[in-house]
Amino acid sequence: MANSNALTPQHPLYLFLLAYRWASLLLAIWLFLATTVVVVPGVSPVFLLTIALGSTVLITVFHAPLKLMLLETPLFLGVDLLLVAILLTFSGAHRSPYSLYALSPLLAAAFFFQMRGALRATTAFTILYPLTLLIARLGYPITVELGQLSTQLVEAWLVTTLFGSLSRLLNQLQQTHQALAATHKNLTQQNSELAATYHQLEVIHELTLFLHASDSQSVQQRLLKAVTRELNFARAVVALVNPTLHRLEGWQAHPSPIDRSLATIPLPLTPENGLIAQAALDQQVRWCSEAETLVADEILEGWLETGNWLILPMVWQDQSVGVLVVMVETVGPVNMSDDRWAILTSLVSQAAVALGTIDRTRRLAVEQERNRIARDIHDTVAQSLFGIVFTLDACIKLLPAQARMVQQELIELRKVADQVRQQVRQSILDIWPSDLTQEQFKIDLGKYVAHCSPDHVFQIDFTIDGDFDGLSAVIRRSLYRVCQEALANAARHARVDSARVYLCVELEEVYLSVRDKGQGFDPKPVLARERDRERFGLRGMQERVQALGGTCDILSQVNHGTQVLVRIPINGRNGHD
Repeated sequence: MANSNALTPQHPLYLFLLAYRWASLLLAIWLFLATTVVVVPGVSPVFLLTIALGSTVLITVFHAPLKLMLLETPLFLGVDLLLVAILLTFSGAHRSPYSLYALSPLLAAAFFFQMRGALRATTAFTILYPLTLLIARLGYPITVELGQLSTQLVEAWLVTTLFGSLSRLLNQLQQTHQALAATHKNLTQQNSELAATYHQLEVIHELTLFLHASDSQSVQQRLLKAVTRELNFARAVVALVNPTLHRLEGWQAHPSPIDRSLATIPLPLTPENGLIAQAALDQQVRWCSEAETLVADEILEGWLETGNWLILPMVWQDQSVGVLVVMVETVGPVNMSDDRWAILTSLVSQAAVALGTIDRTRRLAVEQERNRIARDIHDTVAQSLFGIVFTLDACIKLLPAQARMVQQELIELRKVADQVRQQVRQSILDIWPSDLTQEQFKIDLGKYVAHCSPDHVFQIDFTIDGDFDGLSAVIRRSLYRVCQEALANAARHARVDSARVYLCVELEEVYLSVRDKGQGFDPKPVLARERDRERFGLRGMQERVQALGGTCDILSQVNHGTQVLVRIPINGRNGHD
């Protein structure tokens, strides 16, 4: 059997064979130069040296194809054996300077074909060499001493057998090395499995720490990554229960599909809306095959993809807070190991506790904030309105006798009314509803801009990528206010009839761009002014975004339009409900 390692040109033994062939040839050249005696009359030593040198150069230059040819047809080595037999014959037999050079094909046979090849090559050489001598004696005066010839052949047998044994030993060592490498690979794989198990326990620990988290989106993302990366499920989807509207919303998936906007579709929690809704209502684990209806909504069904699914409701204090749906190979728990099932249910349980705690904390915060706003309205707006009514009543009594005094009172009253307007506007903002959906976002902005430009039609080109409805109420409200101010400025001052709004929601950040091709302006002097009487000016936009840890850049040049660029981190400060 051929030694497959011989195919590697950098193999040490192969390099040794080339080095040996050249070294023995250089020795023959030195002997040729050191003596002028013609061993065989009629045969030019230069011709023999040329043959040896040419064959060696040929083997060195074309070693790769020659090796392949030799491995495919071992008899090809007989050409080299015949060549060295001729060199030995016509250069003096036992007195030949090519004695060491003649061993190179025998060593090659031992290397390529191990002990069997060594024995066959040496046997062939034992036959070819004496036969060449006998044939050459018919035309040339060659003297052959049987004792010296026998010594040459014995030396060839000893050297070749020794090298064949060495080649076999090296091959055994290589096989041992391969076995050790395979063992090392198995141990590495086992270590990886242990590391994966340890990492799964770390994920469970991290989810436990989420009990103090304030962001449901981060809980969803960590749960999805743990299920797909650590438990190796092909796909996983999470939806949250909105107890107020009694529906599933805030869909997130991993891997995330290209069209993420479809994940904003809400799913009412009714039994006829599919197995996911039923599982959330019944709080029972369900298996869904490809033939069954996962959700009744066709668009949402296409977004979830076709396959076999496992539906796990997330329950906290007897209330469904969400649903985890994972894609499985077959329906039923037969092909799922007990360890995998235990870790999966633990992940779902911990995520449910985290989401439930976050929801309760959010409701308490909303309730406290509403109470605070009610107190503020009572202490400011209500008192101011009482003062306005009292003053108006006094003015009625003073008319028409003291008209000048009434005029002065009305001037002061106007200031008070403007302060009340500001207070009411601030109070309205503070109790802004959290259910500002993507569709409502577009509709409200369209109505607002139409109110700002009653004398002409103003078109808005909306492009929204990502889960807008999954953003916190504070971020959605801030994005709305920035768009409101930027579009109002475009409708009133840019002298154009359209603007483009592009909003992109990514995993960690949300980007907003509002652009028009109007007359533009120089933003530096405008931003350097004191704050306008209106709350939501250009500086107000920047301060609102900066309060969320983001940036707001206003880019504009005269006659080159205006663009407002906003970047807000989703999990930054104040970026939660």
